[in-house]
Amino acid sequence: MSMLHEDDDYIVERKAKTGVVLGLFAAVSAVLLVLIITFSVNKKPERKTENITAKAQTGTQEDIDNTDLSTLDEKRTSDELSFWHMYDEEENNNTFVPRTEGSDKDDKVKEEFRPEESVSADSLSENSAASRKEERDSVSGNVFDINELSESTAEFVEIIDSMPVHGRFDDAFEMNGIWKDYSLNGRTTSYHGIDVSSYQKNIDWERVAASGVDFAMLRVGSRGYGSGKVVLDEKLLDNMRGCSENAIKIGLYFNSQAVNIIEAVEEANYCVAAINGYPVEYPIVFSSESITGDSFRTEALSKEERSAVAKAFCDTVRAYGYTPMIAATKKQFALSFDLLSIAPYDFWLYDTDETSVFPYRYNMWQYSVTGNVDGIEDPVDLDISFTDYSVK
Repeated sequence: MSMLHEDDDYIVERKAKTGVVLGLFAAVSAVLLVLIITFSVNKKPERKTENITAKAQTGTQEDIDNTDLSTLDEKRTSDELSFWHMYDEEENNNTFVPRTEGSDKDDKVKEEFRPEESVSADSLSENSAASRKEERDSVSGNVFDINELSESTAEFVEIIDSMPVHGRFDDAFEMNGIWKDYSLNGRTTSYHGIDVSSYQKNIDWERVAASGVDFAMLRVGSRGYGSGKVVLDEKLLDNMRGCSENAIKIGLYFNSQAVNIIEAVEEANYCVAAINGYPVEYPIVFSSESITGDSFRTEALSKEERSAVAKAFCDTVRAYGYTPMIAATKKQFALSFDLLSIAPYDFWLYDTDETSVFPYRYNMWQYSVTGNVDGIEDPVDLDISFTDYSVK
């Protein structure tokens, strides 16, 4: 064989070996590429935690109607939805903390404060109250005064024609001792109530029942207006037990500082979890507070946002089979809510005027914050209900 043929054979063999190597390299590269792509696709996505105190979550009426409330917080597992453990992680700004002395100041947990409660009409001179009432009565047209007579000036807002009205007659109200009654054709169609919290300390519910109380609205707790922490009312269980043992019908309320619908649903869940087997026949109430003299979490909410929050709370309560309700002063109803969007829910009106000028339908009325009821050491809020919710 000639040298030329030997060189040709060597070149062919070398090319063959090179082809095999390149083929192996391409195959390995392809496998690596597939592994990289598979790893990237199946990599667990990083969750971003919303800072709920930074900005209120917006929501429209349509958004709430189309929202499945049971899946609002997709970060929760079924185990985490054990509501008593919903608030026990310290890093969560909504942490449930046991109530201790000094926690109100340290955590800015707002307790039972409504600015309209600070002064009642009874504390003013008769001339001052009469002057305000005269000013109110002299105004005609489709407006009403959202300030109470205890305030120095009137503030008139337009009445929304499409809102349902209460249709009650002022002269059908009468006082029966400390209790305000509503009677038509000689028949009383209202019920006596109180609303209480730990501020009333230890209550003798047997004596309270004997004083003529039909129902009691018990505070479940509050969300801190600065910290956002949820705090259980330390007298809730004692008060539920006392009412149940003395045939006083129970309702509940929560002082909300929820800034979005997720927090509102958490608060409603918290109320339902707190029932602890006791019969709750009267409403579970969303009470949105405003704070004077300090900033608070919900002050930047628009009417639409606050109404969406209230609706989420109420819809959650209703999903559990309880009656929801929204509580506010007439000023808060008029200025802080989109009234038409919350009109389907029952209203609990806070108003210490002897005769309320609130034109819209309301099912309960807190008419005094200075009541004296046998069995309760400190002043207590007095209420009238126009509905017997135990048979609703």
